[in-house]
Amino acid sequence: MRHPTAICLALLLGACATPVPRDHGETALLRHIRVLADDALAGRAPGSPGGTATEAYIVREFASAGLVPGWRGGTWLQPVDVAPDKARPEQRVRTHNVIGRIAGIGMSGEAILFMAHWDHVGFCRPPGAADRICNGAVDNASGVASLIEIARALARGPRPDRDILFVATTSEELGLLGAKAFAADPPLPLDRIVAALNLDTVAVAPRGEPVSIVGRGLTALDPFVDATARALGRRVDTGDGPNALVRRQDGWALLQKGVPAVLVGGAYGGGRLQRFLATRYHKPDDDVASGIVLGGAAEDVDLHVALGRLFADSARFPTPPRPAPLDSPPSGH
Repeated sequence: MRHPTAICLALLLGACATPVPRDHGETALLRHIRVLADDALAGRAPGSPGGTATEAYIVREFASAGLVPGWRGGTWLQPVDVAPDKARPEQRVRTHNVIGRIAGIGMSGEAILFMAHWDHVGFCRPPGAADRICNGAVDNASGVASLIEIARALARGPRPDRDILFVATTSEELGLLGAKAFAADPPLPLDRIVAALNLDTVAVAPRGEPVSIVGRGLTALDPFVDATARALGRRVDTGDGPNALVRRQDGWALLQKGVPAVLVGGAYGGGRLQRFLATRYHKPDDDVASGIVLGGAAEDVDLHVALGRLFADSARFPTPPRPAPLDSPPSGH
């Protein structure tokens, strides 16, 4: 009998067939999260076998969704070299951002961007501990699951005017390193990216929570986000309290370069994310068995699909003014 870990890794690498739900609701999100937060991936550390299997899973799902490779040379993977052990910075490993694309039909050369970090912290307890693995179900298997389902929904719709890029970044937990690598060496000029939407730690809120913006007041995107949310029947929290998180997520690496980037959804207000950070964040019980809340995440997928259609339409969303680059260093997630 094959070892369960070998069976799971074979599934992730595409050797086994599995039914693929064609909705982008809670069932589809849970399917991705179960795979990405499984013990077989050992916490998705960059450069580890579990990290490599995670990259392969995202490539497979991007292709299944109808995306084409978004990195140079018709490939999916942007190489990123990192030092996961800060005590031994000569000891570097090769990891990757996974980049897919929906080609637009317009001639502007502009694009919008969705992103979510796929990595987590790997083993987070010493040998012999009852549970050594930080699975990262909420942080950030839930964001990657949302990214995949947003891609699937947008790829099934009419061809957009602008290109739409989907980037699953590596090494966010090491200090936004994958996002910084993308910003330093993007597949298109950064001034061609008219809007960037990050997805991080989304599975903490039920349906019906107000939509908040992490990064409110820093870009010209706010009124478009607010109007789209209200058109979907969502309440909007216009306060700037969630901006306390702005430096702790991948969008900060783009804001530092003057790219309009925000983190949007129902997870960031009302103290729900703060309670998660105070209890299960970077701990072994951030797993499926300990509970995830998918109603709000599914609702936020619908919101991001609507925002994607809006921002990719140059007639409805003209090229916005670019925010001034922000100079403060990221604090790391």
